[in-house]
Amino acid sequence: MAYLIFESKEEAQARSEQAAQQKNTSFWSTGSGTKFWWGWSEEAAEEDPRAFIEIAKNTWTDEETEEEHVSIPDEALLTEIEIASLADSLPEDWVYPPDPMAEDNDEDSDDEDDDDEEDPPLAD
Repeated sequence: MAYLIFESKEEAQARSEQAAQQKNTSFWSTGSGTKFWWGWSEEAAEEDPRAFIEIAKNTWTDEETEEEHVSIPDEALLTEIEIASLADSLPEDWVYPPDPMAEDNDEDSDDEDDDDEEDPPLAD
């Protein structure tokens, strides 16, 4: 996979919409169905969050020649500048959302459920 990085969610949405128009998806031919070609994700920064579109990018090595090959299925939808700017990973300063599975060890939590009462047993 590769990432096309945008300065905002709106830019990513507009670019996905443009690709859907190029592909003439049902929204653009009949007025119903999907309006976008790619999905996008927004970083968890509070100020000026960036966004990305994940682009399929397949890389393989020829066993005989040891030459590396790259295939981008949606290459026809991308400009030369976009292809050159595809990133193999998100920027190091990307702000990820908090892990919902991580235990919250915040001692200064304002939760009112922090009292030491035991939960009642579950009924059979």
